[in-house]
Formats: sequence, C-alpha cells, structure tokens
Amino acid sequence: MRIGIDIRSLQNDSQLRGIGTYTRCLVQSLLSVDGENEYVFFAFRNWPLPDLFKEAAGKKAKVSRLTWRKKRFVWLSGQVLFPYAAKKERLDIFYSPEYIVPVLGGVKKVITVHDFINREYDFYRQKSVWLRKAYLRVKDFTLAYADRIIAVSEYTKSRIKEITGIKDERIKVIYEAAEADYAPKSDEKLFSALRKKYKVDKEFLLYVGAIDHHKNIEGLLRAFSRIKTKDAALVMIGVKNDPGYFDSIINLIERLGLKHRVYVLGYIPQEDLAGFYNMAKGVVCLSFCEGFGLPVLEAMACARPVIASGNTSMAEIVSDCGILVNPYNLEEITAAMDSLLSDEGLRNSLAEKGFIRSKEFSWEKAARQMMGVWRELEAVH
Repeated sequence: MRIGIDIRSLQNDSQLRGIGTYTRCLVQSLLSVDGENEYVFFAFRNWPLPDLFKEAAGKKAKVSRLTWRKKRFVWLSGQVLFPYAAKKERLDIFYSPEYIVPVLGGVKKVITVHDFINREYDFYRQKSVWLRKAYLRVKDFTLAYADRIIAVSEYTKSRIKEITGIKDERIKVIYEAAEADYAPKSDEKLFSALRKKYKVDKEFLLYVGAIDHHKNIEGLLRAFSRIKTKDAALVMIGVKNDPGYFDSIINLIERLGLKHRVYVLGYIPQEDLAGFYNMAKGVVCLSFCEGFGLPVLEAMACARPVIASGNTSMAEIVSDCGILVNPYNLEEITAAMDSLLSDEGLRNSLAEKGFIRSKEFSWEKAARQMMGVWRELEAVH
C-alpha cells in the first residue's frame, strides 16, 4: 500500500507538544517495523524538515512539500489540497495525526483524535467567538468522512461517540507510549550536573506539560502551597501557550510566597527531562481535561510515583499504580502530595507498580496496530 501521512505538526508550534511527540514517535516506529508499505509525508513548503524525514527519503518514503505554513489556513488547505495530493500520489490510505479529515477525494481516510479539550473545558468554550465555535463544529462534522478513527484512550473513544454519534466499530483505541529515553537512572554525576545547570537545589515534585488553562496549574500551586514539608520544591517543565496566562501564574507564585520553592524551567531537552523525572520524588498531573496524559506514562517508565487526575484518561493509563485525585479538590491533592513526600514505602511501591505497568505500552506495538487498521481497511471494498 501507499500511505500518505500529514507531518506538518512537526514543523509548527505542535512539535514541542503532545501531537508533535505522537507524530514523530509513531512515524519512527512505522519506518522501523514496516517492510511492506510505501510512505508519502506531506509537509509545509516553507519550513525545514526534521532530520528523521531527511534520513527516511528513498525507495520506501518520500516527502511532498504540499502546503504553505499559514496558521489560519492549515485546516482549510488540507481540505483542498490533500484530495488532490492523494490522487496524484496514488495513495491507498491517507492518515492524519492532527484532526484533518478531507471531505473530498476517493482515498480511504484514517485520523487520530487526541481529545476534545476545546469543546469540553468551559474556559476555552466560553472564550471562543462564534466563528471559532462554528469551526470546531465543522471539524467534528468531518469526522463522519473518516473511514477509521484512532482514539488514544478509551476515554477519548467514549467522547468521540458522545459528541459525534459515530459507531463503535469505526473507532479503534491505540495507546501512546513513553520513548526509550524515559527509563530508570541512578547517575549521580548526571543529576548533579542538572541541578547545577538549572539551579535546582532542593528535593522536588515535578510537573511536566504546557503552562495552559486546562492543565490546572493554579490548583497545583495552591495545593502545593499547603503541604507540610516546606523545604520541598516544585519544578515545572513545559512550554507556555498564552503569555498572559503565563504571567498570571508567575504572579500567583509570588502571591502564594512560593518564589523560592517553585522552579519554572520552560521547555528543556528530552535528555534533561528524563533526568528530572528520575530525580523527582513524584510527578503530579492534575489536568481538568486530558486525552491521554503522556507525562504520567513517562514518569512510570522512569519508575517514579505519580499523582494524577482521576476523572480523565489518566485514570485509565495509571490504573491502580498511582494516586488518583479529584483535580477540583485542593485538600485531596495536598494530602496526596504530603503522603508521597513523607512515605518512602509508598513511593517505592507505586514506583515499582508503575514501572511494570509502563511496559504494557510501546510505540512498536502502536505502529503494528496502526498497520493492522490500514490492512483491514484496504481489504474492505
């Protein structure tokens, strides 16, 4: 088969976020395990390619510089140009990891849906002007034109069914995974270098993720300000999406008297992030909405205990291998942090269980499951 894949999320702002990680890891694994299919990767004309695709170019894969990078027209250009490209490239399957389902064109279409956060979270829904609300509804409507939909969790699958009415048999759950870099480490020389580089001189809890509204950063900070162990720190690693919101978080840190106990590091290289996971007493992810929750799986792969929201997909990923909390209940969150910081036996027990659990997820497994979806779809006439 000839498979067309939209890789533009690796050239725009998404490359440092979950969709970019998902696209890169899935494509790497597909190229590694798939000895049968040919690939055409659709990319922006005016932005550089990741090295992965320079290396992949050859008989097995090619890159098509299809569209220009204009933020407002990414989705619209996909509707217009992907059907044309599918015919030109003689594709059997068109796959999008970033919620673009071309309505036109005779090619079979597969899409991954990560979440419906813009629809589910009140702040984003209320903030959206009528045009954006209409745009989101149109995007949801185009899901009806997908031959198969990949959900990254059972939670996301249930939301797809509830919001769009699409039947169960057209949706396949394929889990994400932690990359090989995320593994247990006990390299004190590395840890010492990281502490010096980032000026982190305390034992700490770790938050990994974007500094964004639905991530419940305010609740995290308020709960952390109440913990009993006042010499513990909180390290926050992730990109900032909304400069105004980021400024409000910095102001909240100062108002709560946490200026010398909270380290806001922003984006850091993956090899450094793996070190921070391993140094942390525990990892805390308290999102109000989440489609998968990759940081909790990365933490478990590093044999670190986690505290996660119990009302999202993270409950499904963590299962009984971490502490699940109500993200709206500050007392419950604070108690969980206190337990993790004070009870070494609890930390060790959760770390061991989480590490074993993490082995159930792999990108090779995800790639093979994706190939299976394509084969099944190709067999349907």
